[in-house]
Amino acid sequence: MNFNKDQSGEEFYVFINVSKGSKNFYDKENQTDTLVMMKTIEQPFPGNYGFVPNSFHDDGGTLDAIVLTEEPLEPGIVVKTKAIGVIRLTGKVNDDIIIAVPFDKKINDVSELSMNQLNMITAYFESFKNLKTQKVFDSMHAKKTVQHAIKRYSEEER
Repeated sequence: MNFNKDQSGEEFYVFINVSKGSKNFYDKENQTDTLVMMKTIEQPFPGNYGFVPNSFHDDGGTLDAIVLTEEPLEPGIVVKTKAIGVIRLTGKVNDDIIIAVPFDKKINDVSELSMNQLNMITAYFESFKNLKTQKVFDSMHAKKTVQHAIKRYSEEER
């Protein structure tokens, strides 16, 4: 699959590392393309956690994403999504986490989530990454963040 060709910012793919509800943290080993269990964490993930393939974010890695679904998604799959928001975390380095849903879901913006769900997600990532939430941005900002990360990857590949 050619992720560069198939990703626009409006719709894009997320590689799932960790299933919703899991306490097992997996990371993709690039040389072998396998998932390696790195650690067990105390709190289960509030959504399916992964990254946007063929992206390069300002923090030096791929762009992180949490995909909100009713049921957990299996680690190692790729899901077509759309961005509904982005969490900006600050610390020594700024880190953005795209809030996404499967592309065919009716939800279009983070403002459609309950405050309880949004607070749970931001609190989780503050604890998990040991950073503070600077702001939660809307879907327009999130789409621009995805587009920027995909464009930056394409430029780095040249």
